[in-house]
Amino acid sequence: MGYGLWSALQPLVDLNTGRVLAHEALLRGAPGTEWESPAALFVKATQLGHRVTLEAIARDLALRRLPDLPAHQKLFINIDAMSPEIPAMPGHPDVDPRGVVLELSEQQPVLTNPSLLAQVQAWRKAGHAIALDDYGAGYMGIGAILTLEPDVLKLDRVIVAELDQDPKRQIIVKAMVRMCRELGMTLIAEGIETPAELWTLKDLGVTVGQGFLLGKPGRDPVLEVTLPSRQDQDNTRMPRESAECVLGD
Repeated sequence: MGYGLWSALQPLVDLNTGRVLAHEALLRGAPGTEWESPAALFVKATQLGHRVTLEAIARDLALRRLPDLPAHQKLFINIDAMSPEIPAMPGHPDVDPRGVVLELSEQQPVLTNPSLLAQVQAWRKAGHAIALDDYGAGYMGIGAILTLEPDVLKLDRVIVAELDQDPKRQIIVKAMVRMCRELGMTLIAEGIETPAELWTLKDLGVTVGQGFLLGKPGRDPVLEVTLPSRQDQDNTRMPRESAECVLGD
């Protein structure tokens, strides 16, 4: 398509150890151009009638990054709900589906798309884990969890932002931690941008995170990140479990 397309990698991190458990592949256009943003790319592709083509390219570019990752790390790729007919891994029949987590956004019309729901079941049967992305910023809510039964739930920045200053958000996150634990889902906090947000998430029992504080999208994968420390740590904090479930070894 001629827009300098490539796939950036952003780490998903164990909040207790700093170990990188996975990377999310994020489509990018040529740096410094109007096409650097994936949103701009998909708007233009939709206008030109090439949305399906761009989605197929995005998945292919994402999967090409898999050999760059250490063996223990998984690759998260985004699935456009408007293109359910595209194979999850076009052109990559030899890739082990167990190493690729498919993300569906809560902001897209997933529950009203029977073709996509059928594909989700087929992808899960093939070995893929399913992640529900942007949770809290969309409109599906608990219905998406009940219908999709995701293996991974990603809390949106709208819930994480200034979490340390908002008791209401803390109550929500604490409830989500308990729900995910009882339903066997891995909970990931997205959009972590400040040490205070990170520390609060850890205190509430969240074990996996993603965000600019932990690593911006880039060309190279990473093995570990240095977690910020805090003074006067509370020794009475609840014991925290290590990151397991879908992101475990």
